[in-house]
Amino acid sequence: MARVALYVQCPTCGAVFDTGLRTDTGSFQRGTFAANYHTCPHCKAQETYRKADYRLVDARTGQPLPGPQRPA
Repeated sequence: MARVALYVQCPTCGAVFDTGLRTDTGSFQRGTFAANYHTCPHCKAQETYRKADYRLVDARTGQPLPGPQRPA
């Protein structure tokens, strides 16, 4: 299983940023990610994100993982 970094897109300014959360693909699939708050480093807006909002990025290479990814 790949070690992944979780990224989100800020709904206020549109910037995609690293949330600082790390997991593996299996744990992400099994886990519940609801009502997670993150502050955008670009516009400082604090928003709530759910599991469907996260983009999975290989934590080692920085490359997006294949799968359902939302456009940047």
